[in-house]
Amino acid sequence: MNVSSSPRLVILCIDDDPEQLNLRTLALSSAGYRVLTATNAAAGLYLFAHNHVDLVISDHVLPDAPGADLLGEMKRFNPNVPLVLLSGFSETPAGVEQADIFLTKGMAVPDFLAAIAKLLSGKAKSASNINS
Repeated sequence: MNVSSSPRLVILCIDDDPEQLNLRTLALSSAGYRVLTATNAAAGLYLFAHNHVDLVISDHVLPDAPGADLLGEMKRFNPNVPLVLLSGFSETPAGVEQADIFLTKGMAVPDFLAAIAKLLSGKAKSASNINS
């Protein structure tokens, strides 16, 4: 999948696991997105406030704040940016309603990219759970 629009859409990825962050960055970059990264909520909020961001993907478990709380702050700052909450746990975390969609880590890359493209196109339903 390749995004041909210019300029490239910007996705902010927040995860304290460097391996997960690198894999997600590689997949999104290969799909044509420009990716900003942060390893904690504070850095993610700073990047969100100081850059044009088209979509945010945040892990739920971060060292300085739950991802759902971070997304709630981002939604108050700019409610028009789609927000994705990720979790390695199979159960839906508290605060998931702050996100536009909830995805579980470990889903197949094509399914992950399809969910992101769908959300960016405005077709995803609010607070839906898209799992493979």
